[in-house]
Amino acid sequence: MSAVLARAFATNPFVRWIIPDDAMYQRAGEAFFRIGVERELRQGEIYTDDAYSGAALWLPPGTPSPGLLAQLRPGLRLLRAIRSRTRVAASAIDQFERARPREPHWYLTVLGTDPSRQGRGIGGALMAPILERCDATGVAAYLESSNPDNVGYYQRFGFRVTGEIPFSGGPAVPLMLRKPS
Repeated sequence: MSAVLARAFATNPFVRWIIPDDAMYQRAGEAFFRIGVERELRQGEIYTDDAYSGAALWLPPGTPSPGLLAQLRPGLRLLRAIRSRTRVAASAIDQFERARPREPHWYLTVLGTDPSRQGRGIGGALMAPILERCDATGVAAYLESSNPDNVGYYQRFGFRVTGEIPFSGGPAVPLMLRKPS
């Protein structure tokens, strides 16, 4: 899954701002996503399909986002690979955590589909189980759209922009919340 996510985010504006150098991304991209996959295996839920065409990584309501050190602890290789960008990554993670809604919500930390499989409904299918659960239990869903071009995509699933985080020298990241229907 982490290899698929690394391919899915290879041109993502926010991820490439954190890991801008192509050689650095080659060394660190998969490790970057492996940390999220391992965290959600322990604390959250992961949805994929039989072909591992994509993945949706979710944290349940009440689960705090771990800080940078907790995320990097299992990935010393990643830390070495992004050494020059560690402060930028730490600041971004802190800003994301502070921006999260106070109300209970499922947090879509990552949604990605292999570029060769995009446009086939895989992402929507991977989000569906949690979005259905949100509706059934009256709980919101939340995400940060690390690619502003994807805002319209998420709006089709009921997410609405509630704000954005502007990063100095980097892209602005829209914050999106989906109220249960």
